[in-house]
Amino acid sequence: MTKVHAGRIAVVALVLAAPATSLAQDGGFEPPRTKWGDPDLRGHYLPGPYQALETPTSEWAPPEGANQGQGAAFSRFFEPDPDAPARPTPARPDGPMIIDPPSGQVPFQPWATEQRNEIMARQDQLEHLDPRVKCLPAAFPRAHLPVGYNTYQIEQGPGFILMLYEWNHHSRYIPLDDSPHIDPAIRLGMGDSRGRWEGNTLVVDTTNFTDNTWPVGHGAPPEGAPGSALSTGHGVFHSDQLHVIERFTFIDANTIQYTATIEDADVFSQPWTLRYNALQRAADDHMLFEYACHEGNGRNLSLMTGIDVEAARVHPIP
Repeated sequence: MTKVHAGRIAVVALVLAAPATSLAQDGGFEPPRTKWGDPDLRGHYLPGPYQALETPTSEWAPPEGANQGQGAAFSRFFEPDPDAPARPTPARPDGPMIIDPPSGQVPFQPWATEQRNEIMARQDQLEHLDPRVKCLPAAFPRAHLPVGYNTYQIEQGPGFILMLYEWNHHSRYIPLDDSPHIDPAIRLGMGDSRGRWEGNTLVVDTTNFTDNTWPVGHGAPPEGAPGSALSTGHGVFHSDQLHVIERFTFIDANTIQYTATIEDADVFSQPWTLRYNALQRAADDHMLFEYACHEGNGRNLSLMTGIDVEAARVHPIP
């Protein structure tokens, strides 16, 4: 998948100098407020630094010369602007994002572990292909995991939050009320979200996902890796029982910590939780660019259509 947007590096190299704020008396960061009194999340954000999502359970390693994975999600499309100010690089935390269970591993039921290995072994088959490679919705918490070609814009008003994602032009509307979720028969690529404030933390409860998403997956897995050797979250599937609770909390003026608890009793042996400093404030003039998901996506278009895209480009189909 190729996306071209000139000037990205120059834009994201800047970091907003946020207005001075004070620490709350309890020692936590006290964010600025909107004129209606809610914590103010509005602005543009960059993804946080790469961090392994899970602890692998095997020591498998890709053979020499094979795709080593991970860095493929952090390709640079243009050389950095030599005149742009240096962008501070947040330190990478030790350990995986998954904080519960303490093993740092996705708590699959035994049958689901076998299914994950099968999915990863058959990434050359359409039905097992990563949904994001097919340009399907990222859903949650995947849409907030570190992908170098995703940035965010958050808007809010009295009673609602709107989140825009550069990744495939996703969006979500989050009402801040106690209205019930929509009918379970209605399924949405990004689910159905309901939000509330718990102090300075935005809590979002999301259900009604379609079954053609993976809840996690970031970076790029090494070619041929079994599920037991992954640290990326790839191959983690779900049923129609998927339920995600997210928490967005400012830990300083420029950083929103993201915590998500994933529950699906049909696939996982217990609910599990990940935590990550997912949103880093961008410059005032940052913008979301076009995401051309299928541009240059020849191999996967061929899998989906049965057409040799490269040959069709040379000899157009009448």
